[in-house]
Amino acid sequence: MRNLLSLLKLQINSQYGLSYAGYIMKNDKKAFLKAVGIGAAVVLALGNLIWVYTHLMNNLFEIASIMNAPQLVLTMAAISTGFIVLFFGIFYILSTLFLAKDTEFLASLPVRQGTVFISKFVLVLLGEYPFAFFLMLPPVIIYGTGTKQGVLYYVLAILCTLLLPLLPLVISAVLSLLLMNVVARSRRRDLITIIGSVIMIIAIFTAQNYLISRMPENREEFLLTLFQSSNAIVEFMGRIFRPAVWVTKALTSGGFDAFINFVYLLLSSVVFLAVVYYIASLIYMKGATAQLETQRSGKKAKLSYKGSSQAMAIFKNEWRILLRTPIYALNSLVVVIMAPFIMMLPMMGGNLANDPDLQVIYNLIGGVENRLEVTLILAAVITGFSLFNPAISTSISREGKNIWVLKNIPVAPETQVKGKFLAGYSISFGAAVLAALMAMFSFKIPASAIFIVILLSALAIIPICALGLVVDLIRPKLSWNNPQEAIKQNMNSFFGMLIGVVFIFIFGIISFLLVKTGLNEYVVLGIITASLIISDYISIKVLYNIAQKAYKKIEA
Repeated sequence: MRNLLSLLKLQINSQYGLSYAGYIMKNDKKAFLKAVGIGAAVVLALGNLIWVYTHLMNNLFEIASIMNAPQLVLTMAAISTGFIVLFFGIFYILSTLFLAKDTEFLASLPVRQGTVFISKFVLVLLGEYPFAFFLMLPPVIIYGTGTKQGVLYYVLAILCTLLLPLLPLVISAVLSLLLMNVVARSRRRDLITIIGSVIMIIAIFTAQNYLISRMPENREEFLLTLFQSSNAIVEFMGRIFRPAVWVTKALTSGGFDAFINFVYLLLSSVVFLAVVYYIASLIYMKGATAQLETQRSGKKAKLSYKGSSQAMAIFKNEWRILLRTPIYALNSLVVVIMAPFIMMLPMMGGNLANDPDLQVIYNLIGGVENRLEVTLILAAVITGFSLFNPAISTSISREGKNIWVLKNIPVAPETQVKGKFLAGYSISFGAAVLAALMAMFSFKIPASAIFIVILLSALAIIPICALGLVVDLIRPKLSWNNPQEAIKQNMNSFFGMLIGVVFIFIFGIISFLLVKTGLNEYVVLGIITASLIISDYISIKVLYNIAQKAYKKIEA
């Protein structure tokens, strides 16, 4: 236990920079105030998101109350929490437990591998709690105030929220342990890690869609039962994630029923955590240290030299780093899979396609008959997908302590930045093209309109990528212990997305006003295209100018 606590304390301090925070608080007031300012800006930016989510949950509570099932708001929040933790847990588990820079150091310590695993697992769990509380607290407060619950209800709600992420995170850990154990036996470890992770993510979505779509054979009798019993609705909705039912009943039933459901949640969490601990104590280090091994080549290397521009050399190197580091590939390339997948869902049908959030997007595209409006809306939606590309806004941060190499090679900063820009842009552009092609079939849009959509999206993505890279040039995060910190726990990704949202909003307003003027559609498209080209030129100029100044200030 002492080893576990010491190891956990060390990793928490390293992960969250507690020692550094204490230092700047005492010795560098300027840096401390800057950090506080950034934190305040993030809180304000998230305030709108929290308000929207709370508003949606309040509407759900009112509708569920009419059905005599107000507790349904807690069930839906718990299900959402479980699936988000399960989805993101795969990335966090892989990066923190298997791809961290301190793996070699921890493997050399006289500590059991199960202890190392648990310390890292708790570290991931702490990182998941902000998501869990963000999703659970608004519904808990809405239900509590709406039904006039007492203090015990809120205490129990906090305990349930603390336990809720455990089970999905354990599932992510088991899947990751098995995957990395297979990877340890393979020669192409990075490739198998990436492919295996993508397969797991797709399997999770498929299983969710299958479980949601399952209905009893006698539907009339089943629906009658649902309307007669509020608990039947909770049981039906919670069948895809059983802990959601336990949380709901623990908070709403009262008496022995509440106690027994809380015990179910607690025992299942403890038992499954014990099982994954046992598995990890046998195979964890084998999978973790496999990433440190290199394969000896039995062939003689043949030197060859090919001419290539400096920018293209940087471009190719960026892609090599992305593909050789699974956590970078999974986070950066997921948009290339998810964007066309979302646009393809209307053709496939199923419950995922009926998701309320996705229906808003589909209604925007399919609910308009005017070809010009459809083209502009689809271009905006597809450009929006490019915001989920952290590769561009972490290009400098991902260099870490190796940034000195870039500063000392005989290549101009603007040339280096050009190569990094092209690498990040190619990901967003690829996602845009695939999503547009899928939309053409799903919404029966003419090929000529799709060509215009791709053109507008391609132009709109340029300033978004350029300004995202500018953010990373100005404030790169070069001190990190594992790849996840560089790409997932980097505020530059958030700021890059925020800039993109503002850019899309501005051009959305411009497009709306132009359409309302009644001008010929080709004139409207011409004005928008010209405006985008001007924005592209300005943003690239800004990027190159800042690159020269930023490289002089960057310190490894």
